[in-house]
Amino acid sequence: MNIEKALDFLSKNALAQCDAFDVVAGVNSSSGISVFQGKLKETEISNSSGIGIRVFCDGRPGYAFTESLEERALNQVLSDAIAHTEFTEPLPIELPAPKLDGNETELYFPEVEAYSFEEMKELCLDIEERSLKNPEIENVPYLGASKSVSDFYFLNSNGIRYSRKSSHLAASVGVVAERDSVKKLGVYSQVVFNGKDFDAEKISFNAVDRARSLLGSKPITSGIYPIVFSERVSGNIVSMYASAFSAEAVQKGNSRLKGLMGKQIAAPCFSMKNDPTRKDLPGFATFDGEGVPTELLEMVVDGKLNSYLYNLETAAKDGLKSNGCASRSYGGPATCGFHNLIVEQGKLSTEELLSLFPQTLLIVKLDGSSGCNAVSGELSIGAQGFLCENGKIIHPVDGLTLSTNYFDLLQNIQAVGSEYNDHYSSVRVPALAVSNISVSN
Repeated sequence: MNIEKALDFLSKNALAQCDAFDVVAGVNSSSGISVFQGKLKETEISNSSGIGIRVFCDGRPGYAFTESLEERALNQVLSDAIAHTEFTEPLPIELPAPKLDGNETELYFPEVEAYSFEEMKELCLDIEERSLKNPEIENVPYLGASKSVSDFYFLNSNGIRYSRKSSHLAASVGVVAERDSVKKLGVYSQVVFNGKDFDAEKISFNAVDRARSLLGSKPITSGIYPIVFSERVSGNIVSMYASAFSAEAVQKGNSRLKGLMGKQIAAPCFSMKNDPTRKDLPGFATFDGEGVPTELLEMVVDGKLNSYLYNLETAAKDGLKSNGCASRSYGGPATCGFHNLIVEQGKLSTEELLSLFPQTLLIVKLDGSSGCNAVSGELSIGAQGFLCENGKIIHPVDGLTLSTNYFDLLQNIQAVGSEYNDHYSSVRVPALAVSNISVSN
């Protein structure tokens, strides 16, 4: 049966057998191609769907999910969820009632589905041809285009029936530049909602420029340096530690932010919010993973911690109401997360941030994250970028290891930039100028 009939079937049976329940379901279809040396390398088509239920029997929750929408599988998933309640503790939460229209199509664009494999191929061949025109580009090892359409459904025993539909097109390229036997990889991607909006020249130019700009690197002396994290990488840094703002992490003792509500956790120039209202970003949502209406949350205001991310369960533990930050897929229980994580812009451009220090490192590429821990705040990560003096780039640097603690980094921010990365992302962070970080080379 299709997803709509599966939802009706499962909810009807759950109403007869449980005190309360909620159901999440997802359907995703994606397709794409990759190109190498002027030829189609690979074509991929993927379709997936699944449905998960949380039931309550005598206040005890039970969870189960299935990726089959057949009647037998749906009966089994309900039976498994009910059986699971025998092993859980009561969860004193009240499921929400309908308060919204809850049928989101703001991020769905029909033009996406009309974009063909042939158009993807033509785009990729164009990007490859443009990239190889530069004599320092040795090859184009990564090149592809794809389209994706997703549906999310939520309903519960109080009568909520919400849905969310989204779609997008993406193209990405990685080029290798070589000079004096040294090779550097440059990567760039673009997301659009109509194939006509792809810009092959922009995609190629940025990838080539990123690769070539890092050629000719020279070593620097290890030590303590001021760092400017470019808007290309600052979002990666901030998002790696975003879980520290989850009430769940705080309650479990897995966050350094425990007990710091209202306290100064960052420099006064740093403000951060969770903004699900932005229809131009992929985290737009009027309801969260538990059917609770979302809201704009000022997480950090002028450096002071102002809010945690709550779902129904974590809010109940603190005697509060959920602020609409439940994150949930059909395959698991509700957690907490950002919708759109946005650090507010400052007044200085990235170039102007470089002039804050006589000598600084501009970081434009990060390598790996195995040395980063969101619980302790430990940050040890490989990086590439440029040595700058008096606001001017002197030469590229690579093989760097940056070491600090994320929560110290927040306190040592000297200024926040005014420019965002041009990627379509739910994380929007301008460049960050940090006064001192340990650098080994």
